[in-house]
Amino acid sequence: MADSEHKIWLSMIRFRSGVWLALCLLPAVPSRADDYANLFQEAALSAQHGNYQQAIAKYKAALLLRPGAPEAQNNLAVMYYQTRDYPDAYRLASPIWRAHPQLKSAALITGLAAIQLQRPVDAVAPLEQLLSIDGMNRDALLALASARLALGDTQHAIEIYERETTYAPNDFTAWYGKAICYERLAEKASWELARLPGGAAYSKRLLGEYLQSAGDDKLAREAFGQSQALGETVSPQAAKQYDEARQLAEKSQHAFERIVSLAPDSWQTAVFLGDVDRQHGNLVSALAHYKKAAEAEPDNAAPLLGMGTAYWELGDFEHASSCLRKFLQLNPRAPQAIFELANIAVRQHQESAAIPLLRQYLALQPDALAAHADLGRAYFHLKRYRDAIPELQKAAAADEQGEIHYQLSISLRKLGQEQEADAALKRSNQIRQANLERQRALQGNH
Repeated sequence: MADSEHKIWLSMIRFRSGVWLALCLLPAVPSRADDYANLFQEAALSAQHGNYQQAIAKYKAALLLRPGAPEAQNNLAVMYYQTRDYPDAYRLASPIWRAHPQLKSAALITGLAAIQLQRPVDAVAPLEQLLSIDGMNRDALLALASARLALGDTQHAIEIYERETTYAPNDFTAWYGKAICYERLAEKASWELARLPGGAAYSKRLLGEYLQSAGDDKLAREAFGQSQALGETVSPQAAKQYDEARQLAEKSQHAFERIVSLAPDSWQTAVFLGDVDRQHGNLVSALAHYKKAAEAEPDNAAPLLGMGTAYWELGDFEHASSCLRKFLQLNPRAPQAIFELANIAVRQHQESAAIPLLRQYLALQPDALAAHADLGRAYFHLKRYRDAIPELQKAAAADEQGEIHYQLSISLRKLGQEQEADAALKRSNQIRQANLERQRALQGNH
């Protein structure tokens, strides 16, 4: 399944019925009415023919004759949105919506522009106001769902997307949103599963099932073996969480498959296929899909993150950094991109660059053990052993190679904590030995 940060679908929101213009609000007044009305009608005609810049110029000219006219300001806001001038669209539409809450186009543009400006909290009220008037307005439904998802209200977002797919079963955008929501909930459920008593065994079983479905039987057998080794204690709570994680993952997979069937040539399908290839280790093929998506939708950030991640996994850190930095310019708080850039900096021994990125990431994802490991490693390389120890201790549960415990043992010894250092070194050696025996067992099966 795809990484949630890949799913930047806000640019998919389009007006179902074309440009929403407030023609019905045009008043008839005696003073200079003919000149104003002519400019207004000419602007509307230009907009209907797709000549948005010309329409902008005419609406501005009309507003010189009648400053503050809400119908001209509203339509000018729509034109700004159509030309992707989201700051001006929001600046004009927001006060119009507040003054005229029944004006649907002002509410919609306020909500859509707020989302594009990454201000989802400012999008909710105008979109909910619009839906109270027009309950099945597709554009408002999709925009409100994306705002709710951005605010972390994933369950509410799912309910909105479900509402739209019930009404319009082939609505590609709504299916895409559902796929993202279910994927995010599945990831959360899997993370919570691993933290429950007895959950580690179920977590390894989930991994084995995914690897098996991906055709990687060798690693799947290893994961199932680890699950059996951890499964002495049966936990009803973990079993319930395991079932929930599986069901959510299946719903996400079903939604993505629906996307592929509805729009096989879309950029979203290309990103999804890239994610699938990347997670199956077919990185060259994944890059081809991401590049196809970028060509189809040059202004969308999702392909950049996909390409950056694939390059990162290939070890091509120069191209990875370029893609990830471009992505972060559009999505400065995207955790995955921040972590990957930080990891690259650690690998390249650029600790001064890595540490602030890792702190930023951990502020967003405080329980991410891999980030604690990288931060501890960065401090270790700088010989800041006192800072390294708590980070390495937090990451110790995720030590699969013995390296974290080894660095922890050295750090403890540097501070004179000999007994703790010996225990960490012993654990490092145990992990390394277990890995060696596991590799021998796998080789013996082939």
